Amino acid sequence: MDTVIAALAEFAPGRLLEDPRTVDGGIYLFILGFFGLVLLVGLALSLMPAKLARGHRLHHRLFALYGVWAAWLAGSGLVVVGFRYVNVPLFSKRIWTVLNVIAILAVLAHALWYRLTKYPDEIADYHEEQRRRRYIPTPGRRRRR
Repeated sequence: MDTVIAALAEFAPGRLLEDPRTVDGGIYLFILGFFGLVLLVGLALSLMPAKLARGHRLHHRLFALYGVWAAWLAGSGLVVVGFRYVNVPLFSKRIWTVLNVIAILAVLAHALWYRLTKYPDEIADYHEEQRRRRYIPTPGRRRRR
């Protein structure tokens, strides 16, 4: 428990704008792994939405939208943590890492909000549209007599 408190002390509000020193703690490796995982998931969602959605247009749109957001935010987070290891004065401050984590959590919160409020209506509309499409005759197909 003491190691968790010590790791979180690195991101105390008074230390967010400090000039960087050498990276002294395993918390940055955890954050690096988190950003790497979010980047891989975001790339998979944004590059293969059709394969993951399996023909479902609404899911295709959602996977592409949230995948792009996740990939960009995690990629910028990886760059910021990389700057932290290299000790670039302006870009290696802790505030950039905190802002990236907050942005990823905000996108996750938006996805959760969308899932709970808007998604039920949109999925019902999608299913109704699919039902109507089943009964619409397709042009060019004629019955043989």
